Amino acid sequence: MKIHEYYYNDETKRLYVEFSTKNDGDKFYRILELDFSEIEYYSPEIIVEEDLEEIDEFFIKELINQYLEENDLPEEIIL
Repeated sequence: MKIHEYYYNDETKRLYVEFSTKNDGDKFYRILELDFSEIEYYSPEIIVEEDLEEIDEFFIKELINQYLEENDLPEEIIL
């Protein structure tokens, strides 16, 4: 999995993530948007909103993996 971009919007309380499922960065990517309650649910560890200011790529990958255990992959988008 390759993370292209991610950020947490404090105003909307939503996490936006663009990622590819292949490490080589194929010509497709997917977008996942989660609100704070979803982030809390899928987070591999207990998290508070203030922690989201310092999340890293490892946390994002773990969050996506947890999300995918219960959900399908988001639709592919061509770069």
